[in-house]
Amino acid sequence: MSGSSEAPPVDRAAFPVLVLGLLLWFIALGWFLLRVDLWIFGLIAAAVMWFLCLVGVVCAVMGAVRMRRPAVAVLAVLPVMVFGTVIVGDWAAASPRAWFITHRALYDQALNVDPGDDYYGQSLPLHLRYLTVDGRVSGGDIKFFPLWIGTPDDAGGILHSPGRSPAGFDMYGMMCRDPVSLGDDWWMCGVKS
Repeated sequence: MSGSSEAPPVDRAAFPVLVLGLLLWFIALGWFLLRVDLWIFGLIAAAVMWFLCLVGVVCAVMGAVRMRRPAVAVLAVLPVMVFGTVIVGDWAAASPRAWFITHRALYDQALNVDPGDDYYGQSLPLHLRYLTVDGRVSGGDIKFFPLWIGTPDDAGGILHSPGRSPAGFDMYGMMCRDPVSLGDDWWMCGVKS
């Protein structure tokens, strides 16, 4: 009699569940990355996308756990999904300060974009669009990166104001009051600190 050296059977549903999870997660991250403007339906879409993101992660992990080498699969899938969600996911409203700290280097890079003359500014390059709620930067000497825009007006977000406070800056109808310094000429205004 020989010892049991046979590999455990592979669950045939594991791979499709993993792929489904990755697909749902990619759809959600694509929506967060592209900043699709759906006017007042944006909140509903954001909730749906967070749901797809969560279901995607759960499905991917469940599929990975049922693969032939579950530890390797989970260690390959889960960190990438968590990292991608933290970077691209729309969680700025939950903690604007932590959002800014996490994305500081990208905001510094976005300073190179000319906001143009349009009231709502210029579109950011694709790889930076998720830094704002509408994928744009506006302003002039003071650059404004909105984290929320009200309907029909008002906004709040991250501002870069070289050498002075942005107090009194027009954030699409709402004046910046009591800005909070984030250091190095960066401020947040109209968002919870």
